[in-house]
Amino acid sequence: MSTILLFLFVIFIFFMLSSGVSKRPRRQYQSRDIEFSEAKYLVGLLAKVAKSDGRVNKLEANLISEILDDLTAKIGGSNTQREELRRVYNNEKDNLKNVFKMAFEYKTRFNLDLKTAVGRVYFFLNIAYIDGVFTSEERRVISQICDGFEIPSYLQDEIFARFERDFKARNYQRYQNRNYQEQNYQNHARTQPGKKNPYDVLGLKDGASFDEIRTSYRALVKKYHPDILMGKGADDEIIKAGTKKLQEINEAYEALKAKFGK
Repeated sequence: MSTILLFLFVIFIFFMLSSGVSKRPRRQYQSRDIEFSEAKYLVGLLAKVAKSDGRVNKLEANLISEILDDLTAKIGGSNTQREELRRVYNNEKDNLKNVFKMAFEYKTRFNLDLKTAVGRVYFFLNIAYIDGVFTSEERRVISQICDGFEIPSYLQDEIFARFERDFKARNYQRYQNRNYQEQNYQNHARTQPGKKNPYDVLGLKDGASFDEIRTSYRALVKKYHPDILMGKGADDEIIKAGTKKLQEINEAYEALKAKFGK
C-alpha cells in the first residue's frame, strides 16, 4: 500500500512540474504577496547562491540590484528598506554554513507549500545559471536550500535536470533569435537612409554631456539585457523585445562615443 501511495505522489509531483512550475517562472519570488521579513530571507538565500562559486560578475551584480529594486517595490518599501535588504545581502553572501538553517526557518516561518518552495528553487536556479554555468558549489548550496524546504531528493534531481534542459533549449532559441534579429537590423540599416536620433534612443535631450550619456546607457543595459531579463524569469517575447532594444541602445551609444571621440 505504501508503495502505491509513493508512486501516486511521484505522479502528482511530476504532473505539477510539467503543468506550470517546470516552465520558466515569471519572477517566482513575486508569485504571492511578500512582506519585508520574507524578503530578507529571500535576499539572504539569494546572496548565498550568487556568491557560492566565489565571485559575483557584473551581470549577476546588475541582476541582484534589479531584484532588490523589485522586492522593495513589491513590499511597498522605502530606500531605507532597500538598504536593509542590501545589508542582509552583504552579511549573508560569505556565510555558507547556515544555508540549511536559513532555508528551514524560512519554510517553517512562512509555511511554504511544496509548489511555492519549488518556485523559489527555480528562482535561485535562474540566478545560478545567469552566467551560463552551473557549478558544483552552486548546486550544493541550492541542494541545501531544497533540504531546508524539505523537498525530497528524488524531486530535487528532477528539478535540476528539467531546469537544465529548459535552460539549454531557451539558450539555443535565444541564439537563433539574436542571429535573426541581427540580420534584420543590418538589412533595415542598409535600406533606411536615416537612423534614429541616438539621444532619443538613450532617452536624452540633444546636447547631453557624455557623463549623462554613459549613465543612461548603463541604466538601459541593466533594464534590457536579455541575460538579466532571463534571470528574472521574463517570458520569450519580453526577452526578444529586450534583445532588439539593446541592439538599438548599443548602436546609439557607439555613435555618441564616436561623436565625443571616446
